[in-house]
Amino acid sequence: MTLFTHLLRWERAALGLIAFSLVAFGAVVEIRSAFQQERRTDFGVYARAGWSVRAGQDLYAVADDRGWHYCYPPAFAVLMTPFADPPAGEPRVGYLPFAVSVGVWYAFSVACVWFALTRFAGAILPEEPVGTRRWWTGRTGPFTVAIGAIGYTLARGQVNLFVVAMVAGLFAAHVRGKRFTAGLWLGAAICVKVIPAFLGLYFLLKRDARGVAGTIAALIVGLGVIPATVWGVPGMVELNRQMLTAVLQPGTTGSGDQTRAEELTNATSTDSQSFQAAIHNLLHPDPATRPRAAAPETRLAHWLVGGLLTLGLIFAARKMDDTPANGLLLLGSLCVLMLHLTPVSHMHYYAFSLPLACGVWLKGVAERPGRLVPARGTFAVLVVWGLASAAPLFPGSVFDVLRSSGLGLLASLTLLTFAAVQLRRKAKVPVVAVEMPLRRAA
Repeated sequence: MTLFTHLLRWERAALGLIAFSLVAFGAVVEIRSAFQQERRTDFGVYARAGWSVRAGQDLYAVADDRGWHYCYPPAFAVLMTPFADPPAGEPRVGYLPFAVSVGVWYAFSVACVWFALTRFAGAILPEEPVGTRRWWTGRTGPFTVAIGAIGYTLARGQVNLFVVAMVAGLFAAHVRGKRFTAGLWLGAAICVKVIPAFLGLYFLLKRDARGVAGTIAALIVGLGVIPATVWGVPGMVELNRQMLTAVLQPGTTGSGDQTRAEELTNATSTDSQSFQAAIHNLLHPDPATRPRAAAPETRLAHWLVGGLLTLGLIFAARKMDDTPANGLLLLGSLCVLMLHLTPVSHMHYYAFSLPLACGVWLKGVAERPGRLVPARGTFAVLVVWGLASAAPLFPGSVFDVLRSSGLGLLASLTLLTFAAVQLRRKAKVPVVAVEMPLRRAA
């Protein structure tokens, strides 16, 4: 009996529905971002930062139309200059209309999702012919279970999917043996959003000196050469200092420049999903009386919990089989830890769970030749995780309670635990199975 590889009619229809939904959702994002009285997008921060570069303004002092400040490394602002958005009253000659920039950014973010899915699946299931059912489910399966996090990030116009794409580039390069290139991918991700520096543990655990060297090389270019080219050496030094004192120091210790306290670093300013926020909310369950700042003991507990979980993951990875599937489980687990270790962890950070969702799904499929989906237990864990991590993203009083009570964090810990068990488990010897058409299997 031959392997049934061609997509069924309903599967082709489902792919068409996904494509249509992405276009329709993009239209909604466009309207919310550019055609309402108030811009409901974080993309405005990046576009305003791009303008500050072109106009020679203070990068970390300029704010978008909602008063939000730029909180990323200088190199990313340079990258955003094509989307530069002047504030009201400034001339717009030579600048893209904001609505066009929003549309291009949305399309680029969707492309980043596809790039990441393709790179992860291609590394774990390299023998699957393009367009077959397993080829498609290796990409659409993780996308479907992580649709909540992906959709929320797209709606916010956030940069996280760009970072996830670079993590996928890192992983694909590493699997192909291009370790220095993998390090370049990681360094580039750090130069866009600082927190991927935590993923340097991946190279350390792999004892990969070339990966570390590539990371350092990219950081020299992104944090030094590019800013020095635009602002000069003194300007480069000053901008990196501002990044440290205005963003990193307040976020990690609560001290330093408090300009961004009300919009970013206060415990009550955002729906943070970090360990710190979960502990703070449990200690102060009433939002009306919840202190703005987390206590020093809460901050200490945050780092202790994160450190213990990191050590647990390192222990689980010590004796893992060195396979691409396990490598993705390890990298994805580090991404989820990074998400919750960040003291100010926004809800759109759940997009960083995509690598782990891909790792769990693809490892399960790889161990079942001829099958479309992982085993029932793995499938159930992913579905429960997807629902539990998406629920806090919805508006409404019920979902507010779920969000502040740490449901998303609990879902992440469950998926992390499952991944750690899979890392410790010895790889199964695949048993060739025959995939049946659904109409015949029924």
